[in-house]
Amino acid sequence: MRHFVYLIAGLLFLLSATDLSAQSFNPADLNNVNVSELSDEEIRQADREIQDRGLSLSEFQQLALAQGASQTQVNQLIQRIRQVRSGQGTAQDSVETGETRTIETAPDRSSVSRNDTTQQEMISDSLKVFGMDLFGRSSISFEPSFNVPTPKDYTLGSGDEIVIDIWGAAEQTYRVTVSPEGNIRIPNLGPIQVNGLQMDDAENRILNRLTDIYSGLNPNDPDQGNTYAQVTLGNVRSIKVTVIGEVVQPGTYTISSLSTAFNALYASGGPTRQGTFRKIQIIRDKEVRETLDVYDFLVDGNQESNIRLRDQDVIKVDPYENRVHVWGETKRNGFFETLPGETLEDLITYAAGFTDEAYTQRVTLEGMTPTMRNVTSLFYPEESDTEIQNGDKLRVGKILDRFVNRIEIQGAVFRPGVYEYEEGVTLYDVIEKADGLKEDAFRGRGVIERLQENREPELLSFNIERLMDDPAAYDIPLQPDDVIRISSIFDLQEEYTVTVRGAVNSSGTFDYREGIKLKDAILSADGFRDNAAAYRVDVARRVTDGGQTRSNRTAETFRFDVDETLGFEDEEGDFELMPFDQIYVRTKPNYQTQQTVRIEGEVQFPGEYVISSRTMRLSELVDMAGGLSEYAYPQGASLERRLSDEIDEELEFLDEEERSENLENRERTSVGIRLNEALQRPDSDLDLILEQGDVITVPKELMTVRIEGEVLNPTSVRYDDSRSFRSYLSAAGGVTDNAKRSRAYIVYANGEVDRSKRFLFFRNNPSVEPGATIVIPRKPDKREMTAQERISIAASLASTAATIALVLDRISN
Repeated sequence: MRHFVYLIAGLLFLLSATDLSAQSFNPADLNNVNVSELSDEEIRQADREIQDRGLSLSEFQQLALAQGASQTQVNQLIQRIRQVRSGQGTAQDSVETGETRTIETAPDRSSVSRNDTTQQEMISDSLKVFGMDLFGRSSISFEPSFNVPTPKDYTLGSGDEIVIDIWGAAEQTYRVTVSPEGNIRIPNLGPIQVNGLQMDDAENRILNRLTDIYSGLNPNDPDQGNTYAQVTLGNVRSIKVTVIGEVVQPGTYTISSLSTAFNALYASGGPTRQGTFRKIQIIRDKEVRETLDVYDFLVDGNQESNIRLRDQDVIKVDPYENRVHVWGETKRNGFFETLPGETLEDLITYAAGFTDEAYTQRVTLEGMTPTMRNVTSLFYPEESDTEIQNGDKLRVGKILDRFVNRIEIQGAVFRPGVYEYEEGVTLYDVIEKADGLKEDAFRGRGVIERLQENREPELLSFNIERLMDDPAAYDIPLQPDDVIRISSIFDLQEEYTVTVRGAVNSSGTFDYREGIKLKDAILSADGFRDNAAAYRVDVARRVTDGGQTRSNRTAETFRFDVDETLGFEDEEGDFELMPFDQIYVRTKPNYQTQQTVRIEGEVQFPGEYVISSRTMRLSELVDMAGGLSEYAYPQGASLERRLSDEIDEELEFLDEEERSENLENRERTSVGIRLNEALQRPDSDLDLILEQGDVITVPKELMTVRIEGEVLNPTSVRYDDSRSFRSYLSAAGGVTDNAKRSRAYIVYANGEVDRSKRFLFFRNNPSVEPGATIVIPRKPDKREMTAQERISIAASLASTAATIALVLDRISN
């Protein structure tokens, strides 16, 4: 935890150094941090501090070093941050198994942005510049590997860390850093100059000096001594490299001394669309040290020119000299940069060759003259040595979407499909190749669809029966692209069906089969329902009279008495059906399903009851329920009924599921009844006949009246026989300004409705009973006229006035 406090304190100072110049801070606080002991979460918090300040890791490194922080600690911290960002954080209890070299190799890619978001994704494939994807995608990363042996040609410089391991008669490890003067210092030895030495030479020099303090060390012949030593490279130094010219983000970058030209180009975002990929100069000590050709790597995987960089190297990206556009049937489309002397063959190589459907015999090259464009057709590969010029456009066409030797047969043959055309092949030959005709083949006529020489379609017909009986006489020679069509007899006829409706278990439409009988069709509908009148089955048949004058007949009907068991003894049930026959199974006239009504509330035995007769009335239901209870309020009894009467004929042809859904979906309404009078006068008009689904509710004695609508305080008040209609309105605070007082109405507990009436100057309000609801409706909203309507009315009035004035003037004259 102490290390973490030091880390955050150091970060806060470094990240706000520009604002805290007056404060005192010892950069050694950051040096007191052991980065390897920090948890991943602590590293993430440090990373957030850096990102909140808008700094890249490279900028943070430069700032930390400038403030005097240890390069080793900064490098280790940056390495941990990079591991956590990539999801490779190290657990605190892990065991360190070896030395790790660390250095910031490139700035955070999020700080390098092209002019448009992911430029290559914004440009269509045909407009891409070959090579830009290499440096422009965040999924591709050029970073030097630190887990490889030190290259023998690596040149030491200021900032490199050297690790010296001593073992044998003496055990010691030295970790020393090359000073700005190019020296390393080992205790009890003077400075050792290693700057500019390659690793092998530096190792020999260091070992020879170590013999001064380790007498058992013999660098020239280790077997003759008892002390041994090894010199390796620890954390590598950082170098500054400048990238200039046509790159996305030119500037000076601090990168690892193990970095190559690709690392620096990746850090800068790579060349722009105007930059060269073929002649990238690496300048060292004012001289061009190497010319990098990115195509060598992209095409051949050759990295010979991708040399290791040194401090103060300059990478210069000039504008391109020659660029050619390739599109069409090549595996890579886009812009390709060419060098002087490169040919069509080289360009095809850069484009990864032709696609499978490319027309390779001839390609089109569009070039430019000093005054206009020109087109050249090049035969490939005969003219593949043609030199490519700047601005050329190469187009590779596609092979024709045509067959030179195709014949197709379709329809009622065993193996329809495409066959090879051979010289002299005939219609009969192709039918035989297709394994012959199917049993359902229509043998009266077949057709051949053919293209004439001018590609206009032509149709040839042939008699299949004659062809198969006598091929020699009726065979037809075929041509390429002929399509033979042989129809099935089922393709040439309407789909035959029979329909079964009415009192069957599964009514519907079924496929017609030759020889199907009436009982077979009923069996297909899963037989009769319980209410089926099997003795009255009707069959309706289409009129197929071939007469040439209209007839009054629209259908032919048959009536049958079918055995309910559908046995074979019933001759009428064996009536043979024809296509499109419709069968109707009637229901028994006196068949009735149980119909129920429900009575609820203050009766002795509430619940569902079966309607025992077609004329069962309200009073009978109350008697069946044991009569009213002593708490019943019959004046408030109500009846709820479906909106439309239930008519059996409407549901006659529905199956059980459809019947249930139909009944459930019917809306219900209240019917005003006077139960008290119905019980006093049975069988009178007030004693209603009940219907299926009726629900009668008998409430207990009601003691309130509800006032709602356009009143100041909608409420329920206690019923008082002495109160008038107006006094109940007053109990609710009176009516509002928007109330339509003349339209007031009352809904009684039994469902009946009454409203206020007016005669001359007198208003007659309805009486109020317990359980009633008084409703005051709202005045309809007044719609103000629009400006256009006012103008229209004014214009109409003005026109009328002018007309009247004109008429009066003429009359007076």
